[in-house]
Amino acid sequence: MKPFHLRPATPTERQLAVLWGVAAVSAIILQPLWSAFAPHLRPCTFRNLTGIPCPTCGTTRTALALFDLDLRAALIVNPLATAAGVAFLVGGVLALVWALVRGPFPASNLRRSRWWILVILGSGLINWIYLILTD
Repeated sequence: MKPFHLRPATPTERQLAVLWGVAAVSAIILQPLWSAFAPHLRPCTFRNLTGIPCPTCGTTRTALALFDLDLRAALIVNPLATAAGVAFLVGGVLALVWALVRGPFPASNLRRSRWWILVILGSGLINWIYLILTD
């Protein structure tokens, strides 16, 4: 048995793909609005109280750098937020295209694993350590 196979997508899966795609395309189109609004955001409360960056510190600057297509600056500010931002934008555009062409859905026969939880938590912890060390 193959670990991955293609099957017809359900209407709900297509709707979610369209929603993700519209959100990603809207974020890209509204880039001038984000750039104008960002300076008015409040500073990080966690950082103000503790003096150390929170696990998501720099996410706004990362998003603005991504919208300016400055991947290097985004990675320096917050590598994990950069990966999440790129995955959101690229994945959203691809999901929208997939939904519009009515492609098959990639499915997995692999059992869901708790290792993914450890990978995600570990990535977050390593990223937070990076933020603290580069502060």
